[in-house]
Amino acid sequence: MLHGNAWLSLICPELRAASAALFSFGSTPFLLFFSSLSPNPPAVPKAKMEVESYSAHPGELLQLRCRLRDDVQSINWVRDGVQLPENNRTRITGDEVELRDVVPEDSGLYACMTNSPSGSDTTYFSVNISDALPSAEDDDDEDDSSSEEKEAIAPYWTYPEKMEKKLHAVPAAKTVKFKCPSSGTPNPTLRWLKNGKEFKPDHRIGGYKVRQATWSIIMDSVVPSDKGNYTCIVENKYGSINHTYQLDVVGEHCGVQGFRAQPCPCAPKLEHNGCYTMDRQGGAPREGPHPPTPCHPTPFWGF
Repeated sequence: MLHGNAWLSLICPELRAASAALFSFGSTPFLLFFSSLSPNPPAVPKAKMEVESYSAHPGELLQLRCRLRDDVQSINWVRDGVQLPENNRTRITGDEVELRDVVPEDSGLYACMTNSPSGSDTTYFSVNISDALPSAEDDDDEDDSSSEEKEAIAPYWTYPEKMEKKLHAVPAAKTVKFKCPSSGTPNPTLRWLKNGKEFKPDHRIGGYKVRQATWSIIMDSVVPSDKGNYTCIVENKYGSINHTYQLDVVGEHCGVQGFRAQPCPCAPKLEHNGCYTMDRQGGAPREGPHPPTPCHPTPFWGF
């Protein structure tokens, strides 16, 4: 402050937002009003929102990890807005949640909420547990190196409710398909047994087809000799599981004296609708009328 030809300096170490004081300079009193200026308070950082998507198959292991500040003071985990409880399948260790043997009910929106002197963070995890089988194309596109990094999982059935019917009775000449849908890490292999023995395509007339993508075996135009127990074995280096189906082939029965042309599976192919009559003493079949008596279960070929 300039007073005449002199400068007056006032030093006030403590000022309130608004202050006033009475001073005198020489014989002249004066009243000073002054206020203090303070910088704006530091802005509190807003909570960040991040969403990470996770998907898994039932029975797999799922891990969620929260990124933390160095000065984090508290961590809280919730699912769909409710505190996440620990149990025999759910383990919480600070910044990480581990879900074992996941089921579709574990799907939901998980959140990791942290607090620290520098602010608060919330990270969201969208979790989807699906038992859909991967397509063959998806299997081919998977990188071998990424498969090795996955958690080891022994084979398990993905649709056990669809495997409850064990006895299958089908007409002759029909197509039969047995399925053993399963999964595991690494991907399991599938092989089939018939009546407890190794079953190869050349073990039946017409062979069979195996579809790894749908975990199934397909046999076209079944005949009575296809009757038996069919066992699927699914295995990887961490375990093995198996399931057995029983196949019964049914149809019209052939007779000793003759049989119907269709759909009796054991009859020779006929060029005309009608019946053949068997000669018990030998000779080739000859065409004749259908016998009036019922057919027997097993034909006798008298050659």
